[in-house]
Amino acid sequence: MSINMQLPIHQANLNDKSSSSEDRSKLLGQWAMVTGAGRGIGEEISNYFAKAGASLVLTELPVHMEQLEGVAERLRSNFGIDVLCESLDLSNVEQIEACVRKIEEQVVGIDYLINNAGVNLLSPALNLTQENWDFVVDINLKGTFFLTREVAKKMVQRKRGSIVMIASQHGVVGNENRAPYCASKAGLIHLTRALAIEWAKYGIRVNAISPTFVITDANEQFINDTQFQRTNLPRIPLRRFAIPEDIASSVLFLASDSASMITGHNLVVDGGWTII
Repeated sequence: MSINMQLPIHQANLNDKSSSSEDRSKLLGQWAMVTGAGRGIGEEISNYFAKAGASLVLTELPVHMEQLEGVAERLRSNFGIDVLCESLDLSNVEQIEACVRKIEEQVVGIDYLINNAGVNLLSPALNLTQENWDFVVDINLKGTFFLTREVAKKMVQRKRGSIVMIASQHGVVGNENRAPYCASKAGLIHLTRALAIEWAKYGIRVNAISPTFVITDANEQFINDTQFQRTNLPRIPLRRFAIPEDIASSVLFLASDSASMITGHNLVVDGGWTII
């Protein structure tokens, strides 16, 4: 069984120098911070913000910094923007606080925070250890909250900002062998609503994106597995898995002024998985 990869016909080439000047200056003079930006969805989100003219703060785990620097160099070359790279481990709150302080020494303020970094592990609930649970929840929910809190402090002072959480369809509906992942992503969606209410008075919008399975270099072999496709493709009415561009374009929309009247919303980008 093969993947029905019918890509959106409107999808632009991110390296196309003929893109309209309006598109390329939409976020000019503003800074976007993207976590987990070294590959896959995070890299594509960074591409979209760079194409719109934003300068970027990109983060990755220490072991992936060389890969992140390669992404940053391509973005500088293709779009002529400023890109800062910082090492960040979301499982360590002290490191989160230190990372944000370091960024604030170099950047006046973050206008857009995209909480993309996250982890998963597959295990029957009966076999989960405390270490398994903490590994997923501490990064996906706890670490994301504390990073968001630290970045939002300056947004509060400036009375503006936009935050997008990358949640999951599995935070909306459950799936087997993913108990801590489902719980953490559901928590992230509700955290989005809570922060949207609390921070609206400061001019800060907080939204979430919940993707279905997304094909990336890291998981392509897993998703191409025949049994995986037989089990999961029939659950998606559009009969295809997502690609990083599907998520990046949705993030840019929710983060930007195109969605200026939207906050506390969870945009489900799942091809219809959650409507069945």
